[in-house]
Amino acid sequence: MWKQIPQVTADGKRLQMVVCSATLHSFDVKKLAERIMHFPTWVDLKGQDSVPDTLHHVVVKVNPQEDLSWQRGGQKVQTDGVHYNDQMHYGSQDKETLSEGIKILKADYLIKAIQEHKMDKAILFCRTKLDCDNMEKYMKSLGGGPKAVPKHQFSCVCLHSDRKPPEKERTSKSLSGKCHYADEKENYVHRIGRVGRADRMGLAISLVGSVPEKVWYHSNCSNRGRGCHNTDLTTRGGCCIWYNEMQYLGDIEEHLGITIDQIGPEMKVPVNEFDGKVVYGERRKLTGSSYKGHADILAPAVSELADLECKAQSSFLRFSGMQDNLFAM
Repeated sequence: MWKQIPQVTADGKRLQMVVCSATLHSFDVKKLAERIMHFPTWVDLKGQDSVPDTLHHVVVKVNPQEDLSWQRGGQKVQTDGVHYNDQMHYGSQDKETLSEGIKILKADYLIKAIQEHKMDKAILFCRTKLDCDNMEKYMKSLGGGPKAVPKHQFSCVCLHSDRKPPEKERTSKSLSGKCHYADEKENYVHRIGRVGRADRMGLAISLVGSVPEKVWYHSNCSNRGRGCHNTDLTTRGGCCIWYNEMQYLGDIEEHLGITIDQIGPEMKVPVNEFDGKVVYGERRKLTGSSYKGHADILAPAVSELADLECKAQSSFLRFSGMQDNLFAM
């Protein structure tokens, strides 16, 4: 699209561009700006990535070596098919077997989180469109899905680019948990920021595999994976990679400069000493003590800012030859 826009107007003026991004500090955004803009000016209204104080953010490690419930019978989620042709070796350290265990446990842990916190609204991010479809099918099998009664615990709708426009429109009007960890730090922060808005308390639960998970990665497919069943690794011409979520967790914690709290598979979130007991989704209760002394703390900075503004205006008038009109402020 950018190439089709005239770069110079008839009077010789160069094309001016404004680019807005929710992930301003990502490398891709900076690279794009350098490629299509001339000496871009950056206007950052948010600053470096951080987690808002209206958001409780926790990580649940999904460990198929410790939690063996996925090996038992019963109703299970339909997984992505990466291991359909692999022989499962239960009780072993086989990588493919443990990878399949992660996929099953993540669905079970999601259901536990919904039940434990009695969620009536949540956004679930999955890594692929196939994962989204499978999760919707699983919730349907539990009595939920898009056609379930509104107050059913697992009523849900699925939204991705393969869904038909009318369905996507209905879904967007009816709209956080995360079954897969984002592989880009900026995307991760952007996702968890969907909750804890409008001064309402939010909870973000990230399910992180303790061992690598084998997932689809159709970089070798011209049709973006449609009808693909090649489970070899991309290095061997296939369409799968090993996804190390523990590494991504470390990268994100380094990026944010924090250590994200971890909870167990029972999904019990400890009470924060500062916030006390909160109800997620409700507006945060603020007391006078929350802002006590806030104005006093900011007073020196405000005074310095006012002084700098006065000096800046005086300098402008003086250099403009208007010193005679300078008045005391």
